[in-house]
Amino acid sequence: MRRCIASLLLFLAAFPCVSAPDAAAQRALIDATIAAFTADPAGSADTGRMYFLGFAGFGEERVFAEEIKLAADRVGARFGATRQLLLLNDQRDLVSFPLATHDNLRYALGALGRVMDPRHDILFLALSSHGARNAMLEVSNTDMPPTGLSAARLAEMLNASGIRLKVIVISACFSGAFIAPLADNESIVITAAAKNRSSFGCSDDRYLTYFGEAFYRDALPTAVSLRAAFEAARAEIRRREKEERVTPSQPQAHFGPIMETRLEEAVPGAEFPARHHDHHGSSVAPIR
Repeated sequence: MRRCIASLLLFLAAFPCVSAPDAAAQRALIDATIAAFTADPAGSADTGRMYFLGFAGFGEERVFAEEIKLAADRVGARFGATRQLLLLNDQRDLVSFPLATHDNLRYALGALGRVMDPRHDILFLALSSHGARNAMLEVSNTDMPPTGLSAARLAEMLNASGIRLKVIVISACFSGAFIAPLADNESIVITAAAKNRSSFGCSDDRYLTYFGEAFYRDALPTAVSLRAAFEAARAEIRRREKEERVTPSQPQAHFGPIMETRLEEAVPGAEFPARHHDHHGSSVAPIR
């Protein structure tokens, strides 16, 4: 059963600071992962490298952690993102990965910002959890006080990190509400649903959400571009939801023109089709 409960997350948002059981140990895990990053032969000072950061917010159901693990695998293979850091809430395993908390996300973004070249390097940030209409993702795990990660707080963390070039993919109900706070010319933001729509497949008897299956598993490995992967995933989700007679989730996307161009330059074979622009100059996927 999906737990997209706006009133609950509004209450939880009043308590934004969720600390890991041992903050020092959590930061040590993050530091050790980043310290192990090695030079990527496919990248250079001129073209940049891609870093992957995954965040699985809701630990009581396995689907979110499994989706982030698959995202890391697919993004790594498609874009050469060998530098990967996963923050996972998963009640089945509380020790293998740093936990997905506000503190750990802020610390991880800051640590990545210190090693990334802001002119060339790209961050691929993937988040998966339950969501609410008020631009909030649920963050909870065994022995962890539940809270909500808001779009405004995520935007503030990203700004503080100094990371400029970003691809942000959010798999959650009502995740379209994150686009406006996160969108700029140097960012691509893709969401599993419109700001007023639920997404589907968020349950403990699944390993992927509908969006995770359509985007990460099926579309991304063979698509000629990130935009093409999004369009293919959106079409498949529309077909599936129509067949099941559920209210369409309407996945959304914002393609910042600078980020789209940088991704094209940085990733071999990632040519994008001709872009169309809104009146603000951003390249935006059409809403159907």
